Amino acid sequence: MRKSFKGMALSLAAIFLLSACSEEISESKKTDIPEASATTQEENIIVKDNIELSNIRGEIGEKVDFTVKDLTPNEATELVWIAVDGKYLIEDLYVVNGADYTESEIILAEGTADADGKFTGSFEVPDGFGWDHTVRVKQKNQIIGQTNYTVVPVFEIFPKSGPIGTEITIKAKGIGWSTYMRNWQVTYDNKYTGIMSAVSTNGSAEGVIRAAGTPGDHVISIRTGYLGMPYINQTQSPRKNKPTPDLVFTITDEAPVNIENRVEEIPVAADGGVEMPELTSKDNVKVGLNIEEGVVGEPVTLTATGLPKDAEVELIWNTMVGSRVSGLGFEGQFETLDTVKTDVNGQLKYDFTVPDDLGGIPHRLDVKVGDDIYGQAYLRILPSIVDFSPKSGPVGTKIKVIIKGGGWTEFDNAYYMTYDNAYIGYMCSFNSQGTLEYEMVATGEPGLHLIDLYPGIYRWAQTDTDPTLIPQLAYKMDHPGSAMPAVRLAFEITK
Repeated sequence: MRKSFKGMALSLAAIFLLSACSEEISESKKTDIPEASATTQEENIIVKDNIELSNIRGEIGEKVDFTVKDLTPNEATELVWIAVDGKYLIEDLYVVNGADYTESEIILAEGTADADGKFTGSFEVPDGFGWDHTVRVKQKNQIIGQTNYTVVPVFEIFPKSGPIGTEITIKAKGIGWSTYMRNWQVTYDNKYTGIMSAVSTNGSAEGVIRAAGTPGDHVISIRTGYLGMPYINQTQSPRKNKPTPDLVFTITDEAPVNIENRVEEIPVAADGGVEMPELTSKDNVKVGLNIEEGVVGEPVTLTATGLPKDAEVELIWNTMVGSRVSGLGFEGQFETLDTVKTDVNGQLKYDFTVPDDLGGIPHRLDVKVGDDIYGQAYLRILPSIVDFSPKSGPVGTKIKVIIKGGGWTEFDNAYYMTYDNAYIGYMCSFNSQGTLEYEMVATGEPGLHLIDLYPGIYRWAQTDTDPTLIPQLAYKMDHPGSAMPAVRLAFEITK
């Protein structure tokens, strides 16, 4: 019997002991910006325009020569780069509050000003976020002067040719962190495909799409677009110097590849994913599962030791139920999977199958004797393809798609579907307790057509940019919360 914890906040705390996820980022020769930089205005120190760079715009890794004048002679001097570290802000295990960026310093060059107060040398543009960065010169930990350097984002694809189904990797370096440089939108033959993001990867991103269409050249265009769609009249923009790459992929007349229906391997979540609350157990009690994650219906074995002897044990499954759009809200619930007995040594072994329930972040299993929880374990439900039928037919054929293992949080509640790399809409799984079911109509010319489901962000709180409700192509590196895989499908239109 399934029971509810009344009150959403209380139920979430009771089930998950909710906590936010955070991760500190460290890097060689990178330090937090000292307090001195924050107090210069209070001390009315005038920051000089005394740094000359051989170029003020370029790509990551480029060599830049510098000359600094008007320094205190024979004084130790540093040239520093103001870098940025990014991360997603996730609250209570399920809310995406947005992105957070923290400034830090990278030392570009160290030395001593000469007798004339000059300091010269060169540096390579550091890896990291792109676009505008402040370059400062410091003596005695005090800012003496500063200037700006613009890091230009670079995009490339590989391979550049192959048959239908070829996995095309879109690689980016130098994606920005500021409002107008953060979101880069991808189109395929002028059809909107999805977003390239790099919040947690500090400006680097890799997205994977599949080659779709007829043999010949196909154009992958990449444009900025902070509100969720490409901004296309760049020549009239206040920021006219943003790159506008158009990359060509050639489909060859060979047998298609990568067209089997499949769920991809589980990627790594941004920042390592949400940090689940620590499990608790009584002294000398050990509870474990033979797998930590699996698809609906997959066999699982639970073992426990250190329990009371010959005792009745209740195995409790914790989950969430409800909806964000019904107006009724959502809450934590639990149900008893089974009641079993321990042996004379206080041990038990219990075989069951992964429940037909929500995917995304893990569910907690409680091992309960009487009124006490003796031990706990986590089990995560992964996405799986239950039905995709038929696999071929003429234009107008209705295709049924059923996926199990969809999530409930703001980062794994939905999948975002493309048809031949054209984004057509999204599917939510919370209200249906993890099941995504959709009926679509086959369209296009005779031949193979590719259907892809990508993770994305359903909702987030910040309003300066909008990366929500669109396919997140860089999900393998930069999807927040839980590591959700893409789903790859194919349909053949017959004559």
